[in-house]
Amino acid sequence: MSLNQLRDKIINEIPISDLIQRYGTNLTRKPSGHVGICPFHNDTKPSMSVSDDKRIYKCFACGAGNSHFDFVMDLNNLSFIEALKDISERFGYDFDSYTNKREKSKKEVYAEKLLKASSEIYYRIGTKNKVKEYEDFLKKREIPAEIADSYRLGFAPKRNSICDYIATLPKADQQEITDAAQEIGLIKWDPDRKSHYDTFRDRITFPIWDHFGKVIGFTSRAIHDYQKAKYMNSKESFIFNKRNLLYGLHFAKPFIRKRDEMILVEGNMDQLSMFKKGFENSVAIMGTALGDNSLRTIKSLTQNVYLALDTDNAGWDASVRINSQFLEIGIIPKYINFEPFKDPDDYLKEKGRLALKELMENAKSFIDVQFEKMLPKEPITVLDKKINLLRQSFSLIAPLKNDINATERLSVWAKKIGLESGSDQILQNYSDFLKGQKEFNTPQEPMIPNGPEEIESNAIQMPMQDFSEVIEQKSYKKMEKTLLQTVLEHPDCLEYDKLAELLDFMGPSEVKEYILELKKLIYEIDINEFKSFALEKAKDFNLEETVSVSLQRFSPAELEKDTAKKLIVDLEKKLIRESLKDKREALKKRRSEISTSEEMSQLMVEIHAIEKKLYSLSKE
Repeated sequence: MSLNQLRDKIINEIPISDLIQRYGTNLTRKPSGHVGICPFHNDTKPSMSVSDDKRIYKCFACGAGNSHFDFVMDLNNLSFIEALKDISERFGYDFDSYTNKREKSKKEVYAEKLLKASSEIYYRIGTKNKVKEYEDFLKKREIPAEIADSYRLGFAPKRNSICDYIATLPKADQQEITDAAQEIGLIKWDPDRKSHYDTFRDRITFPIWDHFGKVIGFTSRAIHDYQKAKYMNSKESFIFNKRNLLYGLHFAKPFIRKRDEMILVEGNMDQLSMFKKGFENSVAIMGTALGDNSLRTIKSLTQNVYLALDTDNAGWDASVRINSQFLEIGIIPKYINFEPFKDPDDYLKEKGRLALKELMENAKSFIDVQFEKMLPKEPITVLDKKINLLRQSFSLIAPLKNDINATERLSVWAKKIGLESGSDQILQNYSDFLKGQKEFNTPQEPMIPNGPEEIESNAIQMPMQDFSEVIEQKSYKKMEKTLLQTVLEHPDCLEYDKLAELLDFMGPSEVKEYILELKKLIYEIDINEFKSFALEKAKDFNLEETVSVSLQRFSPAELEKDTAKKLIVDLEKKLIRESLKDKREALKKRRSEISTSEEMSQLMVEIHAIEKKLYSLSKE
């Protein structure tokens, strides 16, 4: 079964009027259908019409309307897949049975069940047993009961509650379950006593979820001064990778979409504190840097990011690293400075919600704050110091490359430093700096027998787009096929921005538009659902047969980051190589049209430069 079948089942089996009322909008039956108060604007009279026969709703005041899924997506700020899951839960459909998931190993099945059960065990011990340390913690941190319930905060006692739970499971599976529990860090082995014991003991527990709300690990907080680690996380494993986690994201996603901004904080308590104070679009990093998956997830949700990490040196250093990562993907974060307070939790306790909103409204881009910190308090009089400071600013802004956000800032900064050179000169120096970052040694190139013996030329540093006008249809048709096969066999490649550059180079075609649609889709679905959605989407572009053949080699296994990048880089090289060959052939055909030796010399310069580039590509 597929998600397309689930979608059709919902449309055919659930009257749209029932769905709308299940989501809290009262409807009144009329001879022609149903009417009700529209939830998408300040409606004062029934402006929304609902037709079960046509399976649509329409508001004649604000224009909202369409299908079952549009109603849920717009009402709760959900993606299509999230809406599909939400409707399934409310109407009793088994979403997982429609997702074409690969069969999980026993170890994965045991790990998921153990983590889910452990979360409930810790939660019940904390809440039902009225544990004093747990209640004191909630009171001290001013955490309301409803927030503690939503976040499933719990308590790990001194006794081995998880080991005891494992002992109740079927004896035939005991060893495999125990091995899985040990591998994901729920329990440990004591070689002296020759027995297992719980990893988390005498600690407040915070479940950690993946982006879809499934428990994949824990953070725990010490309750006694003698405990060595204040915070202890689950260990890295096949199910837990903290670089690719954003704590609280499954809570924050609809608020991020609605407000089109995300606040990035440091640690579980800061995220929880922000959420309960009305900053529900907050998520917490789980380390000092973000993984590629987290970056791509954020970029798919919003381009507006606030860095709200701790104000100590470690927090600043983490902000520097994370800011650079965002700049590389075209996002320019703003910076919230909580000084003299340590973190957002302390700031909110002392200053309150309105003060933090004002901080956000006046927040500067982090990169501008970095530059301001570099500037001396006194005016700079020594020219060498001015130039050195400008070069430091090149390093700060280099991740943005030649984006206007970089070049405009450089012009402004140069004036602040007191340099008198014009913007053109400053930007040329910056361009040279960027080129210097890309320099690498290449093998000695052979002389080209049919070229001039010596050629003085700046002729070719050819960006890909320089050749788009000379690529014949047959060339990019071949590359289209290669691109299509690659992304269908390895959908991870769709998540890299480099692929978009390759598509920009292609001429307009159904394949290009189809791949762009897949690129949007990949952020909204689980990789195991990719095949069915790729086939369904192919119908819109008359590519069913081609896509069906390519998907025969599809595997839902996630590629290593370096492997996916290499696939894209190899595709880029092939594309550049084909375009260079086409350009060379086009130039050679012009030989018969040339009448002067000067024109012939210039033509040979261009041909020679292309051949040099082709040789360099063959050696990379």
